Amino acid sequence: MTSDVNTTGKRLQITRILHAPRPMVFRFWAEPEKLQRWSGCKEATNCQIQMDFRVGGSFTQKMQIADKGEFTFTGIYDEIVEPERISYRAFIGPATTRVLVEFFDEGEQTRVVLIQTGFPDDFSCHTVLQGTMESFE
Repeated sequence: MTSDVNTTGKRLQITRILHAPRPMVFRFWAEPEKLQRWSGCKEATNCQIQMDFRVGGSFTQKMQIADKGEFTFTGIYDEIVEPERISYRAFIGPATTRVLVEFFDEGEQTRVVLIQTGFPDDFSCHTVLQGTMESFE
């Protein structure tokens, strides 16, 4: 599987086809025990996720990254439309980014489109892009 990637300045968009039905793919974003199985860059170990999956609810994701220490980010859910879309604010260091994840039914497959905006600089955007791509892998 490959992803289509588009970065422009402080915005990234990743489109990926997953070989699973849309309700299943949505659950892998909505349930912490499923999300921690795949989320995190390839060097991440001991990924822990706590989440209150509802509009206004929050989440915290912690992971150990080899030779770099612990990385933590938090967020707040702004919109949840099951199984179509999840929108949230992600607090990454001093930056607040906005993330929209949409799930499109393609029969037995699901097209996932993730758009993240509001990065303070190109470096941050590319760092998050790398980690997100590694998560999708």
